[in-house]
Amino acid sequence: MKDGTRNNFDLIRLFAATQVALSHITGHLGFESPLISFLSLFPGVPIFFFVSGYLIYGSYEQSTKSLNTNLNFFVKRFLRIFPALWLCFLISIISIWYSGFFEKVSFTTVEFLTWSITQNTIFQFYNPDFMRAYGVGVINGILWTICVEIQFYLLTPFIFFFLNKFKFGLIGIVLLILTCINLLNANLNDGSNVYYKLFSVSFMPWLYMFMLGSLAYKYPSIASAVKRVHFLGLFSIFLASYFLTRDLGWGNNINPISYLLVAMLTLKSAYTLPSLSDKMLKKNDISYGVYIFHMPIVNYLLYQNITGFVGALLATSLTFFIATLSWFMFEKKILSLKKYALRKN
Repeated sequence: MKDGTRNNFDLIRLFAATQVALSHITGHLGFESPLISFLSLFPGVPIFFFVSGYLIYGSYEQSTKSLNTNLNFFVKRFLRIFPALWLCFLISIISIWYSGFFEKVSFTTVEFLTWSITQNTIFQFYNPDFMRAYGVGVINGILWTICVEIQFYLLTPFIFFFLNKFKFGLIGIVLLILTCINLLNANLNDGSNVYYKLFSVSFMPWLYMFMLGSLAYKYPSIASAVKRVHFLGLFSIFLASYFLTRDLGWGNNINPISYLLVAMLTLKSAYTLPSLSDKMLKKNDISYGVYIFHMPIVNYLLYQNITGFVGALLATSLTFFIATLSWFMFEKKILSLKKYALRKN
């Protein structure tokens, strides 16, 4: 990695995943906490998209050193995303069955198979009508971002070519256009029809977030400049932007000015005390598990009418417990297969 191998991106991803999980857990299970209100200042999904742009661009650059760049890159991406995603769907099905919901709702084999195929390929935003009465009505609504993330992966070879072929001026114009598309989606897309809904789960409204991360990796001078900014000064400016611009968009639809500051804070945090992540996490990464497992747990508890503080505490505990088990017993072993993708012959 151009900025050195030591960084805090694993810790940042865990923070972002925790923010998303806790906001959903407390929101759906009806428990309020000042901590959650504070965490809402740092929207997890936009942070993920920036970090993904930074690290995935770097991963593709590393893959160019292999004999088959795209095969090397996509095998690594496949191993990171799909095995744990399939495990999550299996756990989701088991939890729904155990709750007794399947005995109370009617659906055809075709409906179930369609749902299963979409959840385990690249159409995670699809939700069948027969699931509307379970929990919040969508077993794992957060997975729309996985669909977007997969689209980012598919676009990465083209983004790599574009950023290396054209000058920064043209890149800046494209980034500005993509930012405007994000603003239009945030302010004009009410999801009133299927086309609007499909557009909101396409890469288009979110690509500027990913590309900003890719640019930060492509041009090390950007990260170097951010490193020189005083952390407390940057954080103060970010807080000011929250109070001054939050009405222009926050959360997933964070306004571009504040998103730029979030990106800067992310980079600054990644390379401030860069050994902190390894010391705390020992190179273990349960963030993906926290991200994808929490909503099936929330839905199960909701269906069982376990809410409030007890429900939130139980959901949080189970989320981190299952994510930890998934990492050590499954994901880590699957990711060890990457070494075969990294072979040069």
